[in-house]
Amino acid sequence: MSETTSGLQQQILALGATLVGFADMEGVLEGEFACWPRAISIALAFPDEVIAPIAKGPTLEYYRAYNQFNERLNEIAAQTAKLVRSLGYRAESFPATVDGPDLDIRSLSAAFHHKTAATRAGLGWVGRSALLVSYKCGPRVRFVTVFTDMPLAAGTPVTVSECEDCRVCVRACPGEAIHDEEWWAGRPREDFFDAHACFVEASRQLRERVGVNHPVCGICIAVCPQGRPKASERSHPLRRRD
Repeated sequence: MSETTSGLQQQILALGATLVGFADMEGVLEGEFACWPRAISIALAFPDEVIAPIAKGPTLEYYRAYNQFNERLNEIAAQTAKLVRSLGYRAESFPATVDGPDLDIRSLSAAFHHKTAATRAGLGWVGRSALLVSYKCGPRVRFVTVFTDMPLAAGTPVTVSECEDCRVCVRACPGEAIHDEEWWAGRPREDFFDAHACFVEASRQLRERVGVNHPVCGICIAVCPQGRPKASERSHPLRRRD
């Protein structure tokens, strides 16, 4: 990693980010995003006391943290974009979560997936649950992305799943949305994950448990062995990159 890239990474971490990676997006992005050659992937990790209780369903504490983390990520992204622009480069952030008219209700998909930047930055892979499974924190993270033309030294892209023979999330999903299939770069989400089944069940879970009609569940996050406290001391098939 170059001195400039390392310096920027440290500045973003100082803003409160848990993970920061840099992705080469040349030839990857299309449409309105095609003009951006680089992306900065930024994550915040949930504390265990928020995640552990949702193994059986969402809680009010998790729902509040989910919204607070999205807001904080958007603030960090805005500060990061401002920092990059102060160095003489262009930068534009893409929000941590997309709702309303910016969400394609038919595909339940946004115009850009933060997982694309995160995997290309080398921060982790996409699990069977369609969540980004980071090497350091597992899926216990929320992401935001900043696009830029700053010539940052990019990480090594992750292009295949590293879930191996783990199927904990498949068995735990109450909506049976997680198929027993693995991700690889470019594979359509619908091949291994049913977004509509997840949307329906997650909405039901939060509505019945918290009284809020929003598709936030988190069971697959809580049960994933990657990212649990002291996960490196456990015997399981998933790897960590420190």
